[in-house]
Amino acid sequence: MNKSRLAIIYFFIVAVFTLISLRMIFIVTAGDKVTVSNIYDKNKIGKRANIFDRNDTLLATDLKTKSLYVSSILIKDSGALAKGLSEIFPDLSYEEILKKISENKSSKQWILIRRNLTPSQVKATEDLKMAGLIFEDDRIRIYPQKSITSHYVGYVDRDRKGLAGMEMQYNRQLSQNEDLQLAMDVRVQDILHDELLIAMEEFQAKAASGVVVNVNNGEILALSSIPDFDANSSNKASANEYFNRVTNGLYELGSVMKIFTNTLAFEEGVIKPNDTFNVRDPVKYGRFTISDYHSTKDLMTVEEIFSNSSNIGTVKIADKIGAESQKKFLAKIGLLKKLDAEFPGLGKPIYPKNWGQISLYTISYGHGIAITPLHLAMASAAIVNGGILYKPSFVKIDKQPEGERVIKESTSETMRMILRKAVELGTGKKSNIEGYEVGGKTGTAELAESGKYNTNLTNASFVATFPISKPQYLIYVIFDRPNYIFNTGGMVAAPVVGRVIKNIAPLLGVKPILNRSSQNDPASDRDI
Repeated sequence: MNKSRLAIIYFFIVAVFTLISLRMIFIVTAGDKVTVSNIYDKNKIGKRANIFDRNDTLLATDLKTKSLYVSSILIKDSGALAKGLSEIFPDLSYEEILKKISENKSSKQWILIRRNLTPSQVKATEDLKMAGLIFEDDRIRIYPQKSITSHYVGYVDRDRKGLAGMEMQYNRQLSQNEDLQLAMDVRVQDILHDELLIAMEEFQAKAASGVVVNVNNGEILALSSIPDFDANSSNKASANEYFNRVTNGLYELGSVMKIFTNTLAFEEGVIKPNDTFNVRDPVKYGRFTISDYHSTKDLMTVEEIFSNSSNIGTVKIADKIGAESQKKFLAKIGLLKKLDAEFPGLGKPIYPKNWGQISLYTISYGHGIAITPLHLAMASAAIVNGGILYKPSFVKIDKQPEGERVIKESTSETMRMILRKAVELGTGKKSNIEGYEVGGKTGTAELAESGKYNTNLTNASFVATFPISKPQYLIYVIFDRPNYIFNTGGMVAAPVVGRVIKNIAPLLGVKPILNRSSQNDPASDRDI
């Protein structure tokens, strides 16, 4: 019996030690890997597809990296390990690393120290030659254009999941390693971004934004919103920098809305370009008084009212179309709903529930309705391109879309003529680039403050198309609260559009028409 009991005890001890040994082997060779796979999704290290511009310039891609973990059961000297790692990663303190290791001492999971190490950091860590250090294959998302394309392309989180822009809109496609080609022309994007940034500093504006559209198919060649951020370090951006003013921002845009008032009046045949109106006296309606920013003469033709941006004249034109027709037309050209576009976070217009006479008046010249700059650009493109409304497209278009006819070709032709006059002779003179037949309209919207409009706070904008005789591209820029001598669209925004056109036209293959402009080239001088 003594020998039997001894044999049983001996067998039990051997079995326990065998199980312990097998468990240790499993933990070292496989156990932790099984554990870490539960917290580290294999999809996170799968390649995310590239994003290119329309000319195959790389906008976003993945790079292979290493991430550093620590296995607590293999650590021999926690203090020495923490000291060594804190010297390699100065932003991680000795106390921070030691606490992380100590708190997870009994954990079976690997302890994450740092994601996406540089090659030099990998080598320095290997040189420590300490037990418990484990490298795991990883990837990092890289944006070669940095801040220039951040609001268009978007960005990803630490696991490379799209959080904004095209990264978010096409997250599934990109996660399945299907490359994406955008409508963006990065050359145009760079020029627009540069000119907005320079002008924003020059005019001391709080913000600036702009968009370039192909008027004949709706492609968005460029989109910029400043302040912006470097997409490579998006986690450091502020809410103001994240905000995409072109697609998300809702603004009363001022006199650029006169484009639609005049378009509808021409479309319905209630005015002609040479019809005259008396604009001497302000228009009074109840407690409201509508006046002009500057007076020129008592009688003005429709052309002159538009070119000189007369609020009084515009209101009298609006009287001829009526509130109901105005609302229906703005709905028809897409200004009363979110845009139908494959882009996240699009803004929804704000307009009055009770669309009465005072709404007719204020909306006719750009107050009382708030839309995004992209709304304004797409609707304006339809006015100048012959009357076809296209959906905005952020991806390159292979097949010409059908679009929707919203006005007659003859109405579009008339509007192109008065848009050209506004640049040649009116408030848009500073955009008049020789050879490119620019047509456009200024906008100066006073901002509401404490329940009333403050004449010293404005949104200054300008929308233009070129060449006006056969439109190809449209540009719209807007500056938020410029602090300049004259905070108007004509003084602040128009010269910026002129410089953008001058720089992008050759890149887009738009050849200048010689001896067709009656003006000099004012946008050649940045000091205007």
